[in-house]
Amino acid sequence: MRPSERRRDSRKTCVVPVRVQGHNPDGTEWEEMTTSQDASQGGASFVLHHPHAVGQVFLLSLPLPRNFRRYGLGDTSYRTYALVRNTRSGPGGARTVGVMFLGQKPPKGYEESPGGRFRLPTDPREPAPAVAHGERRRHPRMQLFVNLRLRRTDPALGSQEEQTVTENVGRGGARVPTSLPVAKGERLAVQDLGGSVTTEAEIRNVYIGTDGVPRLNLHFLDPAGVEKLMRAAGAPELPAETAP
Repeated sequence: MRPSERRRDSRKTCVVPVRVQGHNPDGTEWEEMTTSQDASQGGASFVLHHPHAVGQVFLLSLPLPRNFRRYGLGDTSYRTYALVRNTRSGPGGARTVGVMFLGQKPPKGYEESPGGRFRLPTDPREPAPAVAHGERRRHPRMQLFVNLRLRRTDPALGSQEEQTVTENVGRGGARVPTSLPVAKGERLAVQDLGGSVTTEAEIRNVYIGTDGVPRLNLHFLDPAGVEKLMRAAGAPELPAETAP
């Protein structure tokens, strides 16, 4: 854990059954029963076999001891939304997950994209890979969270899609976390969650961030289509093209 993420509440051993409800990137629901390893008022850790990623949100139900609760002191089961803050390799192909309790309400945007990834306002921004001098962007980027859907368009690769959220975006491209098995040079359909506008993007780079999450650098092939897409997604107007 980085120094900037030190817990305010120290974790203590707490072994209780946990019902974990989550969503895949495509929005389909899943559920798994597990057992907590430790807990505090701020969060808990447990082992999961179902695929997941940092930034996803779960709904947890567990008989948490009263001294670890912030509400529902008399309830048999403590229900809380939880944000995945870290995940590491565990036994038998499973992974040990560390989550932060969010409380009785999910984060903003969860209803529209329950399988998406969410950040805290204090989370550091992931730096973009260096751009060569001769490849400076004509279209400046904004650090902006926009919920979008990515879909693979090559029939030979099968129908695969996911919901994601941009980390930065401009008229020329965007950076997004992903769980799709894609490669540099592949083209993807990019769509608002309502499905009203679709534009095409090419993957210019695939890399793993410092948090272990794969990310894509996307190049939009139709800047005019991007404007329509951003309006449909409820995003503010993007910055204009810079002089060459």
